[in-house]
Amino acid sequence: MVAKKLRIWLITGSSDSAILMYLREKFSLYEKQNNIKIQLELITWERIWKALIEAFKNNTAPDIVQLGTSWVRTFAHMGYLDQTPDYVKSRPSINEGINRICVKDGVRYAVPWIVDTIILAGRKDYMSLLGINKEEVRDWKGLMDVAKRIKKMKEDDPEIPKAVAVGLKLERDTIQRFFSILWARGWDFPDLDRVPQRFIMDPVVLDTIKYFATLKRICDRPEDINKHPYQVNDDFYRHGLSVFYIGSWYGIINRINRMEQDVDDYCVLPFPSSRDKTCSYGGGTVLTVSSKSRLKEEAWNLVEYMISDDFMDGWAVNAVHAPAFESKFWQQRYTDERVRLMYEQTVNSKVYPLHPAWLAIENELVKGIGYTIFRFLNKETNGGISTEDYSILAETDERIRRILEINQEVRYFG
Repeated sequence: MVAKKLRIWLITGSSDSAILMYLREKFSLYEKQNNIKIQLELITWERIWKALIEAFKNNTAPDIVQLGTSWVRTFAHMGYLDQTPDYVKSRPSINEGINRICVKDGVRYAVPWIVDTIILAGRKDYMSLLGINKEEVRDWKGLMDVAKRIKKMKEDDPEIPKAVAVGLKLERDTIQRFFSILWARGWDFPDLDRVPQRFIMDPVVLDTIKYFATLKRICDRPEDINKHPYQVNDDFYRHGLSVFYIGSWYGIINRINRMEQDVDDYCVLPFPSSRDKTCSYGGGTVLTVSSKSRLKEEAWNLVEYMISDDFMDGWAVNAVHAPAFESKFWQQRYTDERVRLMYEQTVNSKVYPLHPAWLAIENELVKGIGYTIFRFLNKETNGGISTEDYSILAETDERIRRILEINQEVRYFG
């Protein structure tokens, strides 16, 4: 019998050969056991959205798709996703927001797979050397005060690492970090189903723009301000160029996998908060099946295998990922302080609003907030947000309202 062929698209942010080798090994074994052929394609985050839209439009979409959590509602709304069969045993995410993302109008369209939470990491050796206690950075004022103190120290000793590293580019990564700070300062998104009068023209948002820009100005040299988040990650995790870091946890996971707890100077710290309970951005990815697939049952069977312990325990190590659900990786929280803090941060983290037009809204936020932060950084003084800045943000709010209004009209007349 000729084996059926399943096509699967997975997202990659790394060219590490270990990832491809692991997938080939596990898929090869699955093929032999199930008389199926698996055609794998790895696609970068930068290409995946456009590639998927074109594939669905041209009826050439893969059978199985890895989607970013904030995209699920859009693809489900467009009718591109198959309903998850009852027999598929989805494993609930440790983050309730991701569980909600996978379900629309009472119907499941995806299963949680990978979680990626924004964290505050630090170097214990640098903190000890500079006399910094972790209690000093438990809130945003404390982190700013420490940054100013380290800047003063660097005037006498330029070899001292900068205080805080955080990426700033006009793209999604920056907004994830920005909203992590914003959420941890007590703000939340308005109800997008009601077309709010204001979105980012809010006192807390405006103050956080100023905070973000001021922190960048204190910590970064002019030539470092516009570094890509991937480079900022490497600067901290590979080269130790800062005391603290706000961003991805991949470097911590890598060290956990290498069992370096007792000798490693990198640590996870409670995410700063202006409230009793802290939170940050908590996204990730899910697995789903195309509504156009002719092999839906076979596709969902493979998805079920890919969320099994047999697959995930090795995948978490080789791909440097954290599973979205309870797993061998998360069991380490009982013996490893880093994993405990990552777990608690993920449980308490927030996801973006569940709205089919979110990508368009996010693009406006990237431009409006990102551009205002850059304008603030280019000013000679800390004079605050100007009238022109207010105008840019007000125009961003207006464009977002228009997106929401058009979406409501389409849904109503559809």
